[in-house]
Amino acid sequence: MDAEVRIFLVDDEDDVTRGLSWLLESVGLQAQAFALAEPFLAALDAENLPACVVLDLRMPGLSGLEVMERLVQRRPDIPIVFLSAHGDIPSAVRAMKLGAFDFLQKPFNPQQFLDCIQRARRHALERHGEWLRRCDYDASLARLSAREREVLKQMLDGGSSKQIGRQLDISPKTVDVHRANILRKLEIGSARELSSRFRAAIPREP
Repeated sequence: MDAEVRIFLVDDEDDVTRGLSWLLESVGLQAQAFALAEPFLAALDAENLPACVVLDLRMPGLSGLEVMERLVQRRPDIPIVFLSAHGDIPSAVRAMKLGAFDFLQKPFNPQQFLDCIQRARRHALERHGEWLRRCDYDASLARLSAREREVLKQMLDGGSSKQIGRQLDISPKTVDVHRANILRKLEIGSARELSSRFRAAIPREP
């Protein structure tokens, strides 16, 4: 895997993070360790590289689940691997419902851990690209009027000016004006380029 994926270890037990760091170094991977959640979150805010995190369930200050809730809001692209020595089944179930990538019980098999990290790194690369496109899309929406946002979504669904006009109860000529304004505001040269840039970022109905 050539692309850089940051690996964060967040556990208040120093021997755990030292052991995991050594294990990762044995296969050529580097990790950054934190004993508390707050410094980890601050470090994460300073960059936007692909990343995965190995997170202890129970720590002083913010718990692992509280950290995960924040990550879901701030960096939903980051796969989270939970480590726990407590066998807390309700917490494990909640973590998986929130979208945890995996949940490993201490003590764990070293090869199982390494295999899990490699899967998480691959997943991080895939999700990071999607997250960047989504951030770009959201930032672009903020530059448009409410009506232009409606037209943009219809454009990305492949609607013609006539179809969009019928859908929004406006004339095709008005749609054309909105289309031109959208391309101008987003500094995009054509509808095809617009679709290529944002098509995958459209939120889908469940």
